[in-house]
Amino acid sequence: MPARVRGYDWAATALGPLEQWPQALRTAVDIVLSSQLPMVMAWGPDAQLIYNDAYAGFAGGRHPSLLGLNVLAAWPEVADFNQHVLDVTLAGGSLSFKDQPLVLFRNGHAEDVWLDLDYTPLRDGEGVPRGFLAIVVETTTRVLAERGYQRAREQVELALDAGAVIGTWLWDVQNDRVTADSRFARSFSLDPAEAAAGLPVSVFLQRIHPKDLPEVEERVRESLNTGAPYRCQYRILQPDEGYLWVEASGRCEHDADHRPTCFAGLIVDVGERKLAEQQQRTMINELNHRVKNTLAIVQSLAAQSFSGATSVESAAEVFNARLISLSHAHDVLTREHWQSALLSELVRQMARSHNFRGSERFEIDGPRVRLPPQHALAFAMALHELATNAIKYGALGDRGGGVRIHWRVTDGADGRVLHLDWVEHGGPPVSPPARKGFGTRLIERSLDPARNGAVSFDYREDGLACHIAIPLPAVPED
Repeated sequence: MPARVRGYDWAATALGPLEQWPQALRTAVDIVLSSQLPMVMAWGPDAQLIYNDAYAGFAGGRHPSLLGLNVLAAWPEVADFNQHVLDVTLAGGSLSFKDQPLVLFRNGHAEDVWLDLDYTPLRDGEGVPRGFLAIVVETTTRVLAERGYQRAREQVELALDAGAVIGTWLWDVQNDRVTADSRFARSFSLDPAEAAAGLPVSVFLQRIHPKDLPEVEERVRESLNTGAPYRCQYRILQPDEGYLWVEASGRCEHDADHRPTCFAGLIVDVGERKLAEQQQRTMINELNHRVKNTLAIVQSLAAQSFSGATSVESAAEVFNARLISLSHAHDVLTREHWQSALLSELVRQMARSHNFRGSERFEIDGPRVRLPPQHALAFAMALHELATNAIKYGALGDRGGGVRIHWRVTDGADGRVLHLDWVEHGGPPVSPPARKGFGTRLIERSLDPARNGAVSFDYREDGLACHIAIPLPAVPED
């Protein structure tokens, strides 16, 4: 890092050429680069980072690009935390954190880390704070180890308190006789009396699911050979063609010649845990699917909002409004556990988001209709685009017009069809645009004939009329 600092083009930054740095800055940099502790400092109006080799190891894949960066841009995922540090230290205060949890993207993916952090203000020759000096010690390994130990203690205590321990065994290795209590025997569908008298270990192994048996045998061999603790999850076959998920724990004792003598242990029922893990995996997969769909929508909104825009500011305003509309639709779906959304709630949410309260400027009427998530998102975006257009050019502008939003459901040969009419009145005359804007294209693409639906626009003298018709899938009611 000393070589990197000397070779960096500081003249192109707010700090200026290295040879012109004030003595206070030079001294602070020398302290950082000479330390064996992970240290980093920020200095100057751009709060630029300078750090040592120990901190470079902590930074992982972010090194060496962090050098010279603004601290907020260097670690955007914790920008709020670092902004607080800047505010305090530039005011002359110090900060200290013990096992501070943060989520960092050091190597291209999110990592939960815990850190001991100490921040001290750095002052110039006149005593004015110009930045901060930080000592960063990662404690993730210790924190996780302590939590793992605590979880293990809690699991044992819960198992004993709740009766989750469903059997114990003792294996006389030299004579190959396994004695077990009645609960252990019944778990393996064996006669308790025979298990109490002792059976060869092979009898018990035969009851283990064939797919799990190789790992069980490997774990047993490891404990026999090295004395390492034995721990393994596996399925025990049951007479009803089902199976019982258990977690076995134990340890093999050895004599003075390192020969295995006795192997004692217990099994715990982990069926509910396995079910919870499966449910969690299902939830994560579903969440992953939803996130991908949402990101695809956001990507499309960004591309269309900024493509051909007259200015970045105006494009950003349009893009942010569309993101907020998408967020509101997500709020509605989240309240319904992403099963469905009421069309009436989406319409009212659109009105509230544009600061129209109650029935002001809107006449809303229609039966109770539930939409599946994808249809709900499409309708929410379509309603947003219609409202935005009406505020800018149509009946929701300053002239005091209004909009009738009516919908109905019809039964056809191919099932139910939802019809929604957006009819503006009292606004300025409208005429067909010279070319379709993104809002029109978004509505048509979301609810077009590719989904067996239809969208039509009628540019009337007293305002726009839009008709939407789409097949309505069956959605479970409350």
